[in-house]
Amino acid sequence: MVLSFGNIGNPFWTRAVLFLEKLHQQYAPRGVVIVAIALDADKQAVKAFVDKHKLTLPVAVDTEKLTGAELYKVTALPTTIFTDRSHRVTMRQLGFSKQHEKLFEDEIRRLAQ
Repeated sequence: MVLSFGNIGNPFWTRAVLFLEKLHQQYAPRGVVIVAIALDADKQAVKAFVDKHKLTLPVAVDTEKLTGAELYKVTALPTTIFTDRSHRVTMRQLGFSKQHEKLFEDEIRRLAQ
């Protein structure tokens, strides 16, 4: 499972989510679950973000910034967390840039095995 925490106004999270969308389309049939978690108070703005980018990966809204963010001890945004089938964290990445794409894909490929 991959959980990406951020907010819709953060360009780094937007880039991460758009890249994860591509990986979602490729790896969902292999059982890898990728979820974007928007830590935004405005659910309508999140819906507009999803519609604008034509996202098919699940996007959850955590308006209280508590549920997953607290559970996974997210202290900075964006943060992307990778877990194995036993829900053990295998990788935690703060931020996102072009250089992270191969790292993300390699970890997702490993999780899909």
